[in-house]
Amino acid sequence: MSKSFRPVRETQGQFSGIFIEPDQLVALLHDLAAHVGTASDEFTYGESIVVWIEDGRKALDYIERDRRFNARSFAESLVEQGVEVNEGDLESLVHNMKAYAPEWRNQIGEDGELNFYVDAY
Repeated sequence: MSKSFRPVRETQGQFSGIFIEPDQLVALLHDLAAHVGTASDEFTYGESIVVWIEDGRKALDYIERDRRFNARSFAESLVEQGVEVNEGDLESLVHNMKAYAPEWRNQIGEDGELNFYVDAY
């Protein structure tokens, strides 16, 4: 196996308030990826949790256009996974995600991936 290294240009996109606990948001982002049929993964990066979504375009299309992207639907889905979340707080988050999704398109990588940094501190 060959080894290599490369410089990375990292830019930050528009941020949103979390409104829910970081672990709940991470679960929501993984659930979002599952809803659109794409892979996701997570890792820690300093004081942040990075959630990688393989097909960022699909995820953002879902956020912007699909009526199923709403607080009630995701609250129910998260509860099925054992993650309790306040639906009112989730409503604020969903509203922000819909508002910022067009700007977040600028953060999609060359391979279509999208990373969300969740401040975990």
